[in-house]
Amino acid sequence: MVFKKYWPLTSRTYWCPTCNVPLLSSRCYKCGGEGYEIKLREPGDVRIAFEHDINQILSSLNIREKFKPKFFYEKIILLNKTTHIDDAKEVIIDGNIFGVMLYNPFESRWEFRPSYYGALKLIEENSIETVIVRGKVKPTQIIASPTLSEKQYVVLLNTGEEPIGLAKVVSYGKMKVVKVYRQKFYFETSARKATIEDVIKANEERLNSMVQEATKFLEKMHAKISKRILVSFSGGKDSLVSLHLTLQSLGDCPLLFNNTGIELPETIRTVHEVADRYGLDLEVADAGNAFWKSVGFYGPPARDYRWCCKVAKLVPLARKILKDYPNGILNIVGQRAYESLDRARSPRIWRNKWIPTIVSISPIQYWNQLAIWLYIFKNKLQVNPLYYMGFDRIGCYMCPASRLAEFEVVKKTHPALWGKWESFLYKWAKRINAPKEWVTLGLWRWLGPATPKKLLVRRHREFVENWREQYRAWLDMYVVKTNIDNEEASILFSKSIDLAKVEKACSILGNNVVRKEEVLVVENDSRDVIFTFNKRGLLIVKAKNNIIEETLDAVKLTYRSMYCTKCLSCVTLCPTGSISVSKDYEVIVNSATCIMCRACLDICPIADVMVEKIVNALILNRYDAWRRETRRKREEVAKFLEKLLRVKLAAKCPNIS
Repeated sequence: MVFKKYWPLTSRTYWCPTCNVPLLSSRCYKCGGEGYEIKLREPGDVRIAFEHDINQILSSLNIREKFKPKFFYEKIILLNKTTHIDDAKEVIIDGNIFGVMLYNPFESRWEFRPSYYGALKLIEENSIETVIVRGKVKPTQIIASPTLSEKQYVVLLNTGEEPIGLAKVVSYGKMKVVKVYRQKFYFETSARKATIEDVIKANEERLNSMVQEATKFLEKMHAKISKRILVSFSGGKDSLVSLHLTLQSLGDCPLLFNNTGIELPETIRTVHEVADRYGLDLEVADAGNAFWKSVGFYGPPARDYRWCCKVAKLVPLARKILKDYPNGILNIVGQRAYESLDRARSPRIWRNKWIPTIVSISPIQYWNQLAIWLYIFKNKLQVNPLYYMGFDRIGCYMCPASRLAEFEVVKKTHPALWGKWESFLYKWAKRINAPKEWVTLGLWRWLGPATPKKLLVRRHREFVENWREQYRAWLDMYVVKTNIDNEEASILFSKSIDLAKVEKACSILGNNVVRKEEVLVVENDSRDVIFTFNKRGLLIVKAKNNIIEETLDAVKLTYRSMYCTKCLSCVTLCPTGSISVSKDYEVIVNSATCIMCRACLDICPIADVMVEKIVNALILNRYDAWRRETRRKREEVAKFLEKLLRVKLAAKCPNIS
């Protein structure tokens, strides 16, 4: 099963049939000839294969050592990362799609499916098994096979010994057709040997024009935006190229490293080595141990449950910038459009949603990986060694956006770090009564029943996922009973409500507060709403308008008051500076200065992530409750917060823009 994504931007890659090298444009500047476009799966963000990649391809082909084709080490090979049930990479050799390397998450191994062209080449080298069949074959057809190893791929030949399909041995004497070769066209090339130097020469003028455009963009933006420059450096290849372009065009600038506390050691070393090599000041937005202090409460982060980004990225960055750069910064980053759908939709210039004094620009927004690596090789830049160890991306090593194949690389290269994370996952699986496949198949990467998660679960019929039971087990205090009508709602929790803690923060909801022994009443006259918190775990809300959102805001306040992890997001980003957190983790709101904007409920990871994604799902009885139409739009909240923060900062720093 392939998950189809529609990319708003795609990258084009060409091939020179004479020089036998990839091209950034249709012109080859080595021989002066014209190249043809390679039809790739979107977004077509190809890169050059390294020795580790080539060994992985050969291993996935399951070829005995003496039959391994030598041309794998003599040619420029490209890889195009694409989508499958897990990881997948198109392999391009001699300007043709040679095949696709697929990661099998159920067997934790790579498999290689050659294309028609790949099958021809492997047969020439006597590097793959073949079976002659009579008549036509069709996908999923079971046919007899000679005595071959189970799970082995076999090229099917017609009686004229031409490849017509690909089969996989599924059991003794049986194989299943997995591909029928309908497209039998391929490009003829010189097939000559080529080096990285040949590729650089063939693309030199095109690469130079891309560099000129990027440097002009940087110079123009620097002249237009009179802010201090900070170059974000993650330790990855893209931010390294952005940094080098900046140094060439604008001169020395400080580096900004967002240390999440869950980076690999090679990345930390690379950041410091690069700063030392170029003699640059290094500014660090350091999350410290925030992730590990928080994960026991939140549970593992997921693609649809990204509390980690706020705790380990946003808050440390906001504290750093608002404190040390109150006038704001011009932040040069290494973002590229072909990295993800979100980045493909992103403009080249933008303001940070939550920290509006940060204006970010990307000089390499429209560069593909091939251009990035050619720039690195041409300028002899020293990159993070993780790239040569099998890593496609650099960042948090347990990021839920990763694929199982990528986790396997972490497991092999950093067993102690992965062991710590895997140990936590098994403990959490036990807590929510999930089977071991929740860990081994990476099902934790999705909180709700997302489509990719369902497809993985189908292979294990004994695992019947019940998201309601898991959500209740996830929480220390869960929802027992809910009743919501047009103007009144009641929520019964499994634990008593800590009125003392709620009272200290309740002026967010309303300005009239009355506390009795077991009841706390908060009224908001302008909204015509009354909130009643009962110590016995009962919340009652009466509202003339928008009863659902008023109720859920009260729930958010309850959870963040009782379970504050002291991430300080609310303290850092409150537009009026009305919030503090005590040493006992009590959220304290100054009712005299609080304007009841409730922006803190959208900033706080407990309220905006845990309550939105888990608690509210139980209240509204739908796992995607966070998609409800009545919810405050994130963009509107960000704009409102930006306006208030700019007023606040302008009062402190009149030169702010």
